[in-house]
Amino acid sequence: METRWERVQFLSSEWSLIIAWMLAFGLIWRQSLLFIFFVIFPLGDAAQFTYIVSIMLMTVISVVVMTMMGTWIQRRPESHSLLRRWLVGWAWFGMSTAIGYAIILVGINT
Repeated sequence: METRWERVQFLSSEWSLIIAWMLAFGLIWRQSLLFIFFVIFPLGDAAQFTYIVSIMLMTVISVVVMTMMGTWIQRRPESHSLLRRWLVGWAWFGMSTAIGYAIILVGINT
């Protein structure tokens, strides 16, 4: 049985990762897709439709990520601590964010 402190640690880890992924998809990748479809690879008349469909797809992906985050952080191998699992989640977030920012910088510089 877990203590209240362990539960608070788990919930704060889980929700910090959920909020981070929501920010990554909602802010960074939305802007990255804008640069991809309108600046880097201009699709002409299909650009707006493709952008809207990709935003809808990202919304579904962010909901899936939010629902999986609790089970992922909870069901990793028991030999790994919660802190290590949390740091791995932040490393994935950092890598995703870096790729999104790189796409934005390429779009700005073209």
